[in-house]
Amino acid sequence: MNEPHLAIGPLMKAARKFKKFNQSDVANAIGCSQSALSKMEHNLLIPNAPQWFLFSRYTAIPPEAIERGVIDRHSRVKLNDDSVSLGFKLPKRYRQNRAQKVREVYPFLNYLEKKIDGDQYQEFVSSIGLEPEFFLDFDNTINFQLVVDLMNFYIRQGLSSVSDIRKLVQFGQDSLYWERFVDEWKKFKGVKELLIALSQEQKFFQADFVIHVQEVNQKLIVSFTPENHLYHFLKDVSEETQRFFTIYRQASLENLIFLTLGLNVEVRVNPELSNSPLENHFEIDF
Repeated sequence: MNEPHLAIGPLMKAARKFKKFNQSDVANAIGCSQSALSKMEHNLLIPNAPQWFLFSRYTAIPPEAIERGVIDRHSRVKLNDDSVSLGFKLPKRYRQNRAQKVREVYPFLNYLEKKIDGDQYQEFVSSIGLEPEFFLDFDNTINFQLVVDLMNFYIRQGLSSVSDIRKLVQFGQDSLYWERFVDEWKKFKGVKELLIALSQEQKFFQADFVIHVQEVNQKLIVSFTPENHLYHFLKDVSEETQRFFTIYRQASLENLIFLTLGLNVEVRVNPELSNSPLENHFEIDF
């Protein structure tokens, strides 16, 4: 997660690999040599404006990616979509049952790199066998195992207190993570309407969990129900991992409500309703 002005080269590499284009084809499309394109991808040469717009058109990325520092096509995720991510070599551990957009792991990586320790960020990325450019494209997909590995990494680093997780959410879930949603949802007048919208837009984030929102006895019940393919990943989900994930979801809901509606609302865990280690149910006074 580099600063935008430093990420032009990696962005170009990420966009090219997403489309499985070789350097020669892209160089021809933007009117430069393959050597020049290689220098651009390594931040040794900066593309001029016409080259960037030709590049963004050829690779079908939003031109404003150069300002944001990430690529976001605003697409919905589908389970094991063979049209994305295949330009990158995905380790077997992260290939099966891919239903998470990179957007979902961005908060963990963003917080780790920019607020905790850049060296720890590099350590984690190196350990998982994925190129750093992979994470510059929010439409790349990964499976839930990477989320589990990130939470377990935070736990091993001693970053799993309630305070730590809340700081992760507040910093990591920034404007890039929420994209246009927070601004759109500010028009809502109540928590129920907001959370229903969140449940309806989950495919822009992930397709591993279904979110249900219902009103019961003057309380809102927000349920996260795992899809069947997630049970493949339970082997690395300890009680501490479950606790981390529950607090992360709880803090995410409270943070979203504050960002959109300006309300400090308590989101309470209701463990009695849960039937699986990855399932969560939360209560909100309504």
